[in-house]
Amino acid sequence: MDSSPFNPLLLLLLCRLILGREILEILAQNCRISHAELARTFKVSKDTVSYRIRQLEESKLISGYVLFIDARKLGFTRYHILIQFENVPKREDLYQRLSDHESVMWVNSFIGRFDIQIIVDAVDGFHLNKIREELFSLCGHAIKNYLILTHLADLEFTQLNPVLDFGTTFARESDQSFSAELTTRSFPVSQDFKAVTVDLVDLEILRTLAESPNASLVSIADAAKCERQTAKKHILRLIENGVILNFGAIPNLIQLDFVTYYLLVRLEQDTPFEEMKHPFLELNNIFYAGRMIGDYDMILYLNARNPQELNRSIQLFRKKLKNRILNYDLLVQDRVHYWRQFTPGIYRLLRKKLEE
Repeated sequence: MDSSPFNPLLLLLLCRLILGREILEILAQNCRISHAELARTFKVSKDTVSYRIRQLEESKLISGYVLFIDARKLGFTRYHILIQFENVPKREDLYQRLSDHESVMWVNSFIGRFDIQIIVDAVDGFHLNKIREELFSLCGHAIKNYLILTHLADLEFTQLNPVLDFGTTFARESDQSFSAELTTRSFPVSQDFKAVTVDLVDLEILRTLAESPNASLVSIADAAKCERQTAKKHILRLIENGVILNFGAIPNLIQLDFVTYYLLVRLEQDTPFEEMKHPFLELNNIFYAGRMIGDYDMILYLNARNPQELNRSIQLFRKKLKNRILNYDLLVQDRVHYWRQFTPGIYRLLRKKLEE
């Protein structure tokens, strides 16, 4: 009889779980990292890596893959539309209709003051108003209240919740992963930016990456009707110009026992942008924080496993901003129903402009 305090089967399952989370840690930073590089990093076979990734996908620990872009560089402004409904039956059907709109890049439902958040990219106020009317029509005009926040910049943007931040190092290469060129652990955008001119090859590359962020260079080149090296040069230029920010696997935090909370924050008018960044030097369970114009000046996506953890995070946030906070609202995220950057609407409008 084995007198060891460890059950070998349990130990094996624990090792598999840890390896799976470490793989997810890297893929969250860049989902284009090759299976061969992951195998070298963890000193296992490529087959083991492929099996673990399939497990992560099938168990929904990876909920999807996303190309991250700065739409401002392409001539678009991002807007967050928060809606409170009167009474909307058949919610799942509604979420699908909203997700199918060509200008929508994000749809999530809430528990709290608002029922749903829709993020869209628009050229200007007239375009935004057209999109708003179309979305409200899809909602059957059953809207009790809404507000629109205009995105100015990011204060924080990361895929690495503390539970996934093992500090794993891996070789960053100038290969088809583009890991040497990308800042992978955190990729917020500043208030300052310059517009970038793109061509038809760029558009086809961005459309392909939006549909499949880990697509091979061969399939990207085929879609763009160019040589593989040409496609690589275009992607490198899009990264250098700050259009492409990252390619990331999306961890399913619900599966990891986290709840996502939204803090909608109103600040004193003269709060400096740099001062707004102070909480994120220590507050490491923030997935996203944006600088906004509208009824609120800041929106945060905060992850917590229990009320105590949430309260500690909010208290730290308030302490770091001292007396700058005028008020805030707290919402609980129900579910993300759709997420895709570089929307069909952006593609259509940019292609139309190039063909004129």
